[in-house]
Amino acid sequence: MPQIDLIPAPVDINAAWLAQHLGLTVSDVAAKPVGTGQVGATYRFLLTGADPDPTQPASLIGKFMSEDPVSRATGIAQLSYVREVKFYQNYGNTKPLPIPTARYAAIDEASHEFSLIMDDFPKHRPGNQLLPATLEEAKLAMVAAASIHAAWWGDAGLDTHTWLNGSHAASGMDIDALFEMLWPAFCARYADQINDQIRTTGQAYLGRINAWISRRTGPRCLTHGDFRPDNMLFHEGDAADPIVIVDWQTAGVGNGATDIAYYLGTALTPEMRRTQERALIDLWIAQLVKAGVPEADTQSLWDTYRRDALAGFLMGVLASMIVAQTPRGDAMFLAMCARAAAMVEDHSSVELI
Repeated sequence: MPQIDLIPAPVDINAAWLAQHLGLTVSDVAAKPVGTGQVGATYRFLLTGADPDPTQPASLIGKFMSEDPVSRATGIAQLSYVREVKFYQNYGNTKPLPIPTARYAAIDEASHEFSLIMDDFPKHRPGNQLLPATLEEAKLAMVAAASIHAAWWGDAGLDTHTWLNGSHAASGMDIDALFEMLWPAFCARYADQINDQIRTTGQAYLGRINAWISRRTGPRCLTHGDFRPDNMLFHEGDAADPIVIVDWQTAGVGNGATDIAYYLGTALTPEMRRTQERALIDLWIAQLVKAGVPEADTQSLWDTYRRDALAGFLMGVLASMIVAQTPRGDAMFLAMCARAAAMVEDHSSVELI
C-alpha cells in the first residue's frame, strides 16, 4: 500500500485522488452505497477511464465511519474501526487469504476517522443472514475458515496486539455486566418476538459469560469474530475466489472452533445443522490439517465447538442493542438468537462452561 498521509472521506475519492494515491488513471468516479452493515458505511466506486486499461479495476470498495451517530459511537467505543484497519495493515495483505486486497488503509486513532479502499468483487453475490445458508455455501465457509485459522495457528505474536479481540495484551471487558445490562432491554424490545428457548438461553448465561470466555482452551489462532453470511461474498463459478470473507471489525485471537460454532449456529436452520454439522466440521478440520495444523491440535475441536454455541447468541443480543435499530437488523438478530439458542440446547452447552 502507498504511504498514508490523509484520511479521505467518500467525497474525496475522485480521479485526482486515485491517480495520486493508487496510481490509477480514470476520467470519472461515481460512488454509491452498498451493503447492509450497521457499524460502517460502505461504498462502491465505479471507475470510468478515457482510455480503458484492462489491467485496472472497473470498481473499488471503500469503507468509512458510519453516518449514523449511534452506530458510529459504537464503532469507536468497541475499537471496530481501529481493529479492521490494523487487521489489513498487519495481516490482511501478508498471506494468501480469501479476503479483499486492501489498496489503502488509514486511520486517525484519536478521532477514529478511517478510510479503507479495497478490491471489489462485483460479480459475487452477498450472503444473506435472513436466508438459511445452502450446503454448498456452508462448505465454502468451512474451507475459507480453515485457511484463515491455519495461517497464524499457534502464533504467539497475535497476543501482543492490544487491538485484537481476546488478545492477552488487550484490556478485558466485563461481558457479564454488559449482558446483564442489555438482556432485560432486549427482552423488552422483542417481547412478543422471542420464544421460550431464547429466554431460557439468556437466563441460563446470566453471570456466567466471563467464566465461559476465561475457560476457553486449545491452540490459538486468528479469528474473524463475526463469521456469518452477511460478511461473505459468493461466486461458485470463480475457481480462484469462490468465497470472499469481508468485515474484519471483530478480528481477534482465540480458538477457531468459536468461529465455526458462530457460523453453523446462526447461518443454518437447526434442522440442517443437526444433519450436516459433523460432516462440515470434519471438512474444516481436514482443511486445517491439509494446511499444516498438527492433527494432535484438532482432537478437542468438536468439544470446543459444542461449548461455544453461545457465540452467535451473544452477538445477536448485544449487537442488537448497541447499533442503530432497523427492520432488517431486528429480523437478522432475532434469527441469529433463535438458531443459536436451539444449538445451545441441542449440545447442552451451558453444562460445558
